[in-house]
Amino acid sequence: MKTALSLLAFFAIPHLVLAQLSQDVNPGQLSQGMDPDRISHDVSPAHFGALTFYFENDAFANTDRDYTNGARISWTSPSLNRFSDDPTAGGVAGFFDDAPLMGDSSYTRNVAVFIGQNLYTPVNTQANTLVPNERPYAGWLYGGLGLVWKTPRVKNTFVLTLGVVGPWALGEETQHAVHHALGQRSPQGWDNQLRNEVGINASYERKWRFRSNPEGSGIACDFLPYAGATLGNVYTLANIGGEYRLGYNLPDDFGTSGISDAATTPTPVEGAAARNWIHRFGMHMFARAEGRAVARNIFLDGNTFRSSHSVDKNIFVADLSLGLAMNWRNSKLSYAFTYRTREFKGQPEGQLFGSITLSVFF
Repeated sequence: MKTALSLLAFFAIPHLVLAQLSQDVNPGQLSQGMDPDRISHDVSPAHFGALTFYFENDAFANTDRDYTNGARISWTSPSLNRFSDDPTAGGVAGFFDDAPLMGDSSYTRNVAVFIGQNLYTPVNTQANTLVPNERPYAGWLYGGLGLVWKTPRVKNTFVLTLGVVGPWALGEETQHAVHHALGQRSPQGWDNQLRNEVGINASYERKWRFRSNPEGSGIACDFLPYAGATLGNVYTLANIGGEYRLGYNLPDDFGTSGISDAATTPTPVEGAAARNWIHRFGMHMFARAEGRAVARNIFLDGNTFRSSHSVDKNIFVADLSLGLAMNWRNSKLSYAFTYRTREFKGQPEGQLFGSITLSVFF
């Protein structure tokens, strides 16, 4: 975990310094001959980078099973003309500047880096032997690089994720530490978790945005449908979904997703609403629905190249989420409650879990 935090600091700190400097001196204003001491700070959040913290846990539903915990930290760059303009990951991201569908000059771009960890357990966590009819114990420790190219109406995301499943993912250590801190009895069956395996996923998602009010000010609503696919030895699936938002002074972005392979931090766009967003308070309710057709889920199917515990997964899975979000100045905070349908045959019921997402724009 110390290594993962060090990597995050390596990527994020240069961004934070440059983003802070960009708030103090706007190059566009300087080029117009303006006095630096009189430069306005009335700029779009799209000019800022975003640091986002995700936390998902089924304790919000008073359970401790299945997808039991997820945590992620993500940094997304300010809007860029080219991926190679990013000061940290641009050396890698720049290879995609002239790729098909990405090189259109009408798009603005963002580069994202992230680290995270997910934990999965059976319902019966006090048995120290394998529980054959319940899902395997598993941890997933990962990091990745995300590329975003967007207009005010369309957002494309391509994400490469690399991580480890099994004891290397430190799932047992994380859960035991949390349960010990809370004075709770720890799960007893981690000796039966999935075996060590390197995981690689590639994900693409396209999201559209339809607004009732282009300014987004006052009472407004928008609809954000999306579709995507993930290919890899951890997940192989196709997904389709949509989010509906209704509220006061909507942020000029593409919503806030939960933890998923194709998710990146919010990426504000260049619009009239964005130019005023940082100076106003807003609040909205949202409802999100997503369906997935799953060809592979290592946390149900078991290890790819080694024998391990597994269960028979359901091919079709859906999530239904309801939430509330608030944006004020350079921050956005959201809470969502999600119901997930049964993921495998023999699972007695679907699952409920809550999620908190905080984004701060620098």
